[in-house]
Amino acid sequence: MSHRWNIGRMVARAAVAAAMVAVTTVVAGCSGESTVSRRYPCHFTFHTEWHPTSMIVTALNSYNYYVNIAMTTYRGAYVVNSSDAKGTKEPITLSNELENLAYSGGIYLGAGGAYGSIIVGRTNFNGIVAWDGQCPNCATGYTSSYQLKWTDNATVVKCSNCGRTYSLETGAILSGNKGDRLMQYIVSYVPNGVLGIGN
Repeated sequence: MSHRWNIGRMVARAAVAAAMVAVTTVVAGCSGESTVSRRYPCHFTFHTEWHPTSMIVTALNSYNYYVNIAMTTYRGAYVVNSSDAKGTKEPITLSNELENLAYSGGIYLGAGGAYGSIIVGRTNFNGIVAWDGQCPNCATGYTSSYQLKWTDNATVVKCSNCGRTYSLETGAILSGNKGDRLMQYIVSYVPNGVLGIGN
């Protein structure tokens, strides 16, 4: 009985997170100019309650610490691959049905599609943010060829193709030619619960 209750509670939390992303999307769309990118579909769900010591949870709770998140599959399960500016890597296999169910329709991580990535972290002034891991000025279609790379500063990423550098605090171009800011996605986070990122 308690097992069914826990699964029901987890499904309810996931539904609440999805609803929060949807409501935030509608509100952002009604408030004039939105900073949310809709160029490429993005959908990421992560149950922090089952992975409380993950790099993703650290990024959600620590200022100016960001992780790049990509996904793969292994033996029928989805794997969340996180990495940070220091080169630390963490693969997390999603080991239960509820976690894997979120991706039954496919992986959509922005401009790179199934091979894309998103960068997530807590800023000093803007709370938790999620950026597309591809350069917004070089990616003109689904591609993973313009992956942003960390610089010596863990809050700045660079495109090796065009040379632009971007702030992870604001998404703005810091150096290089004028152009578009980083592609931003909506973040919904219930501490010790579900992280939802999307557009």
